[in-house]
Amino acid sequence: MKALLIAEKPSLMRDIQKVYKKMQHPYEVDFTSFVGHVVELKEPHEYRSEWKKWDLNVLPMIPERYEFRVKKSAYKVYKEIEQLLKTNQYDFIINACDAGMEGENIFYSFYKRVGCRLPVKRFWTSQTTDGAISKALLNLIDEQDTLIRNLRNAAMYRSIFDWLIGLNLTRAATVKGGRIIKIGRVMTPTLAIVVKRELEILQFKPEPYFQIELDLGQFRAIWFNPQSNENKLKTVEEAREVVSKISRSAFVRDIRTERKTIGAPPLHSLLELQKEANKFFGFTSSETLKIAQSLYEKKLITYPRTESKHLPTGFAQNIRVNLQALASLDEYVSIVQDVMSHPENIQKTIRSKKYVDDKKLTDHHAITVTEVPIGRKKLTPQESKIYHLIAKRLLAIFLPAYVIDKTAVVLQSNDEFFKANGNMVIDKGYTVLYDLFKKKQEIPLPPLHKDMEVPISDAKILSKMTEPPARYTDSSLLDAMFHAGRFIEDKELQRVLKDAEGIGTSATRAEIIEKLISIGMIAREGKSFKATQFGIDVIQSIGNHDIVSPELTAIWSKKLKDIVDGQLSSGQFYKEMLAYVKQSTDGFVSLNLDVAEKQIVVVGKCLQCGQAVVEGFKGYSCSNKACKFFISKSIMKGKITPTDAKKLLTGKETREIRFTWKSGKKGKAKLKLVNEKLEFVFSHSAKK
Repeated sequence: MKALLIAEKPSLMRDIQKVYKKMQHPYEVDFTSFVGHVVELKEPHEYRSEWKKWDLNVLPMIPERYEFRVKKSAYKVYKEIEQLLKTNQYDFIINACDAGMEGENIFYSFYKRVGCRLPVKRFWTSQTTDGAISKALLNLIDEQDTLIRNLRNAAMYRSIFDWLIGLNLTRAATVKGGRIIKIGRVMTPTLAIVVKRELEILQFKPEPYFQIELDLGQFRAIWFNPQSNENKLKTVEEAREVVSKISRSAFVRDIRTERKTIGAPPLHSLLELQKEANKFFGFTSSETLKIAQSLYEKKLITYPRTESKHLPTGFAQNIRVNLQALASLDEYVSIVQDVMSHPENIQKTIRSKKYVDDKKLTDHHAITVTEVPIGRKKLTPQESKIYHLIAKRLLAIFLPAYVIDKTAVVLQSNDEFFKANGNMVIDKGYTVLYDLFKKKQEIPLPPLHKDMEVPISDAKILSKMTEPPARYTDSSLLDAMFHAGRFIEDKELQRVLKDAEGIGTSATRAEIIEKLISIGMIAREGKSFKATQFGIDVIQSIGNHDIVSPELTAIWSKKLKDIVDGQLSSGQFYKEMLAYVKQSTDGFVSLNLDVAEKQIVVVGKCLQCGQAVVEGFKGYSCSNKACKFFISKSIMKGKITPTDAKKLLTGKETREIRFTWKSGKKGKAKLKLVNEKLEFVFSHSAKK
């Protein structure tokens, strides 16, 4: 018998193919792969022409049957696999998409769209080790297996649920609000998180407080109340009263030193890499994902879209080849040599469940460098920064722990008490890799002992103001989405969200944040996110509707899990889902959405009719509806900014923009409008 194995991604296909060639398998197998999703649910107007108009009277839109269309970006891949199936040379298909709900969705949405009738067997493993792949190839699961069938149904209903909620509530909100208001199961709770913080900042009233600082020569100490442990005083009069009671010296009443041994953190998941890149370099989450994807395509790092922070045992046993790749870089030569000269430490790390654990693997293992050295590969400065973060994290797990002595001292002057803290580094350990990133050095206290008298040089009253909570950064917002259970009170739903790893996935969270920015609901201010008035109005107008809470995701994730576990039938889920969609849509239709009017950004005059050209969601178009003049915001993956558009409309060249040519290669060029048509303008170096 002959089978066609379809993997979710080319990298997984190559891994499976490599193992297959080394083994004796009962079937002849050909290999191909998707590139993630190749089809998507149709748009409303593709079901019914009357759904093209955004009209409250046609809501909720619920198709009789759900159909798929080919994604434009994956058309070529779709057609290639379709042609393979039309050869009629296969007896069955092997579904080798990722072992999870989304993998089932990717395969069966394609299977339905292509109209395939061949039997399907499931390749199922959460690990990409040779042993796990070999075992999965020899133990293919029948598509009618109860668990697989339930998982397939849950996957399909999750995508349908998101379609029904997103499109119906978006249209209801848009018509009621008078401007495009996008609503989504993950996007709206994310907006609500940012809005809640923004309102806390706007409503915050700073209050003065006072602290008392002793200058004790070689160190400083802060006053505190031993009963409440509070170190702030509300009035300057209280502070002056404390200062008046202080004598010329203080006595050490308590001194405690605790030794902390801190091992290297686990390897990177995408979330952890995005957080670290934002912290050290200010990269946005989407920038980090894009850079990591580029490094993966250059075969320098492993698959980046992963939730896992662990390596599989088989991979870890061969980690020396990955370390050897780093030995080609001058800054790591001595460190790699030192690591390699202590094989017992390497084995100790491999045995540590903190770094290597087959049970903690998701669809993919943690991100790390591959065995391919950089060599002559040219990296951009951004790619180099991300590569080195990943390299340092791998090296760190084989280096000694960071050891520090933390000392806390309590001093007394008459009846007033003061605290001082100091840290002494005993062993830098793995942190030697991060010396360049350290903003402050640890300062130890001088030698002290109990009842020792220390002269007071000065006592200062420090006047301070309470500060509002900090705005979210890429790092803290990604963290808030991952730990979204913090925002709901129900303990069981908190557990559900913890198991589901929050709202969104490692691959979609960055995209959701960028979407909220592009539709004007949040904005970047430096490294921080600020909710716009539009975003605040949307959340306040929606009020307590559960679409603003992560609780919605938790409730329906539990129902989907019940389908997988066989505790809820697909039919019952669909019945409850339709009732919820109708109820939610009716609720939105009755809302009074009072939102800020969209600001019209004029970028210049139309070259065809002379009317104003304004910025829109997808590009810059003439305000005269009869005129067809339009400049897209995205051309061959190059972003056209309002400043670029203004230059084009005045006959000037844009800045150099990075484009992706049809061949897949990337290059820079300027744009210029010539006879109302865009033309590329190459510099001499770009031509070369």
